[in-house]
Amino acid sequence: MDIPDTQFARSGDLHIAYQRFGTGPDVVVIPPLVSNVELAWEQEIFRRALEHVARYVCVLQFDKRGTGCSDRFDRYPTLEERIGDISAVMDAEGVQRASIVGLAEGGLMGQLFAAMHPERVDRLVLINSMIGRSAVDALSAYGRAGDPGYSMDESLGRVWHTVETWGDAPEVMVDNFCPSQNGNPAFIRWIGRYQRQSASPADIRREVESVLELDANQQLSEITAPTLVMNVIGDRLIHPTTGRFLADNIPGARLVELAGEDDFFWVMPNWREGNDCWIEFVTGAIPAACSERHFATVLFTDIVGSTARAAQLGDDAWRRTLEGHDRVAWKTIGHHRGTLVKNMGDGLLVTFESPSQGIACSAELRRELAGIGLTIRAGLHAGEVEVRHGGDVIGLAVNLAARVQQAAREGAIYVSSTMRDLLLGGPWIFVDRGEHALKGIDGAWRLYELTS
Repeated sequence: MDIPDTQFARSGDLHIAYQRFGTGPDVVVIPPLVSNVELAWEQEIFRRALEHVARYVCVLQFDKRGTGCSDRFDRYPTLEERIGDISAVMDAEGVQRASIVGLAEGGLMGQLFAAMHPERVDRLVLINSMIGRSAVDALSAYGRAGDPGYSMDESLGRVWHTVETWGDAPEVMVDNFCPSQNGNPAFIRWIGRYQRQSASPADIRREVESVLELDANQQLSEITAPTLVMNVIGDRLIHPTTGRFLADNIPGARLVELAGEDDFFWVMPNWREGNDCWIEFVTGAIPAACSERHFATVLFTDIVGSTARAAQLGDDAWRRTLEGHDRVAWKTIGHHRGTLVKNMGDGLLVTFESPSQGIACSAELRRELAGIGLTIRAGLHAGEVEVRHGGDVIGLAVNLAARVQQAAREGAIYVSSTMRDLLLGGPWIFVDRGEHALKGIDGAWRLYELTS
């Protein structure tokens, strides 16, 4: 789907950035500690969740004051002022009533909004939600065998460690907020970019300080909207006793506990389980767990000599080089309306709706990456692919594109005969590189090299 436009709603003296997309019942999503409504779309793991949710509900998401694309604040806002931002974006879009989904400390905003404005809340969903400090001493009564052993002080220490390393050591945030991605270097690099473009070190420190004293515990009993409380059992920041406390103190609330460790639950391997749970709660229908088949152009790229370059440059310099690769890739793929399916560290898997988009993107990628000292090889094929519910693509067309890329010489863009035939009559010129036996693919395939 196309990236939605970012707009601004006026909340007091501040401008709150928001987006609206999808189809179905209206849902307002209140973000966690930090967000950036525009940047989230360039990361394939974040985007797959956004696109999945958009199939079932109409999402109104925003950046809280102080982060992302929204205005910064000069003094710490009250919780009441913060929930004014929810009203502002709803009013800007003419949404009188919606379901509210609050993430982490966004859950605190959701709690108070549901209590103070029941006429505007259809249903309330609290995911890994914070509670006010006044309830901390009560949490021990909700403990169970097998719960994580960390304390509230340890959890807060993780948050402050993230603040202290903001923008410089993104692996700290990944380990604290989304440890399922600890082994994904491309994701870790992107989190560094997400940090730097969503909040400065001073911004994020103010944001954390401003939420520590927020408290809606006295209003929990006043919530009348049907409420779903969801917690990831192993969340390294929000203890599962927090969710149990909320479910016990909100009249009629339902509690669901999910396996995993991530505070950013939408990046976990079982990300659909959590998303489908709250979607069913909001819509009354279980999302279909089916895959789709459609025609696509598939592009694979690979950085030539990446292992040797990494050894030559050293870890820090190579990380900066790969960050440059990623920035070029996101910009170029977006320019050609492609979908980044997977960033594999030193290579990409991208799909396009048409062969011309795919070949134009590969040519621009080669040119732009050469400008920062990187040589790639690329391979393209077009055919039917199966899009899995997790956003991945599989099928013979995908395997064939991968083999075409592997057959390409350094710095070259190879295409299958299918791609060449589909592009006949266009401006592209190809040279016949003969027949190739492609591993795992029956028969011999004639491949062509793009020369202009």
